[in-house]
Amino acid sequence: MLVLVLAMLVVLSLVAGTVAAITSRLVAQSQQRAQYMQDEVDIASTRATILYLMMSQRVTVRGITVDNLVSFGEDGVREIQSPADLDSSLPIGNEIVPDGRVYRGMGNARFSLQDDHGLFGVNWSSPARLDRLLANGGRAQEPAETLLNRLLDYQDEDDLYRLNSAEADAYRKAGLARPTNRPLTTPMELTRVMGWKAALDFLSPAEINDAISVDTVSMVNVNTASARVLLTLAGMDQEKVDRVMAFRKLQPFLTDVSFNQFLGRMQAPEEPLTVYPAASGTLKLWSSSGGQVGLIHWKMTPIDEREGRPWREDYELIQSKGPNQDAPVYSVRSRLFAQQMDARN
Repeated sequence: MLVLVLAMLVVLSLVAGTVAAITSRLVAQSQQRAQYMQDEVDIASTRATILYLMMSQRVTVRGITVDNLVSFGEDGVREIQSPADLDSSLPIGNEIVPDGRVYRGMGNARFSLQDDHGLFGVNWSSPARLDRLLANGGRAQEPAETLLNRLLDYQDEDDLYRLNSAEADAYRKAGLARPTNRPLTTPMELTRVMGWKAALDFLSPAEINDAISVDTVSMVNVNTASARVLLTLAGMDQEKVDRVMAFRKLQPFLTDVSFNQFLGRMQAPEEPLTVYPAASGTLKLWSSSGGQVGLIHWKMTPIDEREGRPWREDYELIQSKGPNQDAPVYSVRSRLFAQQMDARN
């Protein structure tokens, strides 16, 4: 009898342990699902808030304003009092800067903005600038003129060959998908253009999206361009790029002339510079607790009311790798970010 009782106690202990383990696992899974739901709400709230700010706030040479203040240089900063105040583009100091820096969004959400003028406009850049971009790969590539000709033939509607280029029959013989004969949709589509996949193999997919724009932009924003893009300008080296990046942390360049004077350089005629953000760019959103990164390419369209909103989302994709975890996280000084929605309410 004693042996039977002891056996039953052992069985009950095992059952209790199993139930406790299952219960603990179910609780952990429930907490993970709740955190995932809250993260999704935080990201959606942050996305909506950023788009609202972009369509409703002024843009200065520094970025998107977040309040009703306006700067008049030495005359200081004050609240906007008349429509004439809107003409000022001088920096205030609390703008959201579209240079890829990381900002704290709602709850655990993080985001970064990058305007297209701060990216390498592959459709409107000179062969010399493309050569300097590809030089980051550290080895010889096909001539930039050849790559640009192939890019043009990939996108145009005819079957006429440019010099050293390729059309549908050449792609078929090489076992590649034929050209779409329409403008590129995303930067990653570049790898479908003959010769470009090998030319860009020194960049990861995330780096391609972070460095290249397929939008119709030709300007280079010296206030938001990354180090990789700044190095494509004539006469730039790493020492000059570091100087520019350090200066931008203190204040933005107000004119392209001041940028050139700061570096003591002559501007090449084929590289138009600007200090203003473009009306298009990318928005990245992710959670500080982990997970994938959502990337949206947006374009402001204030005069186009067909979609019922003053912006257009050209494409959206997911990146598996998040931004550098060691990067500083900035706060947005706006009341809109003071409250957050709770998925449990």
